[in-house]
Amino acid sequence: MRRLLAAGACAVALAGCAPSDPPADPPATSDGAPRTSEDPTTEQSTPAVAGPAVPTGADAVAADDLFVAGLRAGAVDFADPETMVILGRGICAELQQGAPVIAEVDAVTTGSGGKWDQGAAGAIVGSAIGAYCPEFRALLPN
Repeated sequence: MRRLLAAGACAVALAGCAPSDPPADPPATSDGAPRTSEDPTTEQSTPAVAGPAVPTGADAVAADDLFVAGLRAGAVDFADPETMVILGRGICAELQQGAPVIAEVDAVTTGSGGKWDQGAAGAIVGSAIGAYCPEFRALLPN
């Protein structure tokens, strides 16, 4: 548990490097529905629980870079940054749905099939919070 705390604290410290500008909202259609930046005719799904907007464009790249840097600072062994970004964003989606932080750490540990211990999983969850959903920082141990 102490390693989990240290990994989370490291990730939160790195999160202070993120840009402070809020992410830009995607353009809306005439009916008010948001659209993706890749295809102006594809509507985004609305989350069940209101949360902060998912970063787009340069903000998304900065958040992804911050997340991957947090993983590296936490000495998390991973091969594909894109897969890790998907994992990190998914962690924040689960937290926004009300999942406890420790449940996310346990899920990452179990889902890794033995690749990541609780310390590595804590670094992953802490880095995700720091990069993608900083509103949950208060849930991390000091």
